[in-house]
Amino acid sequence: MYSYFYRLFQSLILKRSFNEDLIKLIKQHNVQDIIDIGSADSPLLEYIGDEYSYHGYELDPYFTNKLNLKYKDSKKFNFYNKGVDDIDFERFNPDNSIIVLVGLFHHIDDIQVKRFIDKTKRFKVFAIDAVKIDGQKNITKLLMALDRGNFIRKIDNYKKLLIDFNFCVAKNRYLRLPYDHLVSTRNIDKDIVIKFFS
Repeated sequence: MYSYFYRLFQSLILKRSFNEDLIKLIKQHNVQDIIDIGSADSPLLEYIGDEYSYHGYELDPYFTNKLNLKYKDSKKFNFYNKGVDDIDFERFNPDNSIIVLVGLFHHIDDIQVKRFIDKTKRFKVFAIDAVKIDGQKNITKLLMALDRGNFIRKIDNYKKLLIDFNFCVAKNRYLRLPYDHLVSTRNIDKDIVIKFFS
């Protein structure tokens, strides 16, 4: 039920989907496996074909059950009821995989983030999260307060935590209301990130 209302609210305030930009970024790299952690109802699948193997990891079985049923005939799309700490990254080749984290960092604490970073050093990582920036409007603060993530950080806190990452602020890019997203990437060409997300 939450998913339905959340997606309805998103459709009302969404200016454009960041998945459009993300798939452009993915196409610029040698990627065979997309590892989507915290995938919810896997909206990224609307933008990819069967040229990629998709692995969606989500804690809520509502989403994984629904998607396993929807894509039961696909050998390329796989869904797992697992959290970030439970994923066996060794089964993937970091040279041709990308890890996608949509809002995940602002839903997990610093210890979990550090564990993830240690396990995925060689992987291409793309993350997009809400970020607190000085001078944000009250409507932005309200939207962040309504977010279910308990760890929306200031930009400097993300930078201290995400060692060896590059950062780009997508300011008012995706919502009709003023809202800032922080794009954090590792092992991805910084110029390509800036081209598609700033």
